[in-house]
Amino acid sequence: MDGVAYNGLAMGDDVRERLEGLSGSARRLLDYVAVLEGGARYAVLRHIARVSEEDMVVDLKEVVDAGILAVRPGDPNMYDFIDASLRAYVVSEIGEVRLPKLRARAEAARKRVVG
Repeated sequence: MDGVAYNGLAMGDDVRERLEGLSGSARRLLDYVAVLEGGARYAVLRHIARVSEEDMVVDLKEVVDAGILAVRPGDPNMYDFIDASLRAYVVSEIGEVRLPKLRARAEAARKRVVG
């Protein structure tokens, strides 16, 4: 794999291609999962994304099929990155200006939905 190592995970062409190949809505969803440390519950993602149930399912399937996210074993409503280094890489790509805004929005949604 041609690329640089990021926290132990080689971020080569394959990973970049998978990320770049995502639709805009799937990539936005991925960014929200990245800022929700400890995984993202479906209901929280749905609240943040503000999309139809059908669109949400399509976006989640897209990122899972791309091998970026996985359903947490034993909890079919919880999604997380397949590797913590991949999550860190996505967080680093969000950018310093956008990151605090996404984190605040994601945490507010988590508090409203989960309590």
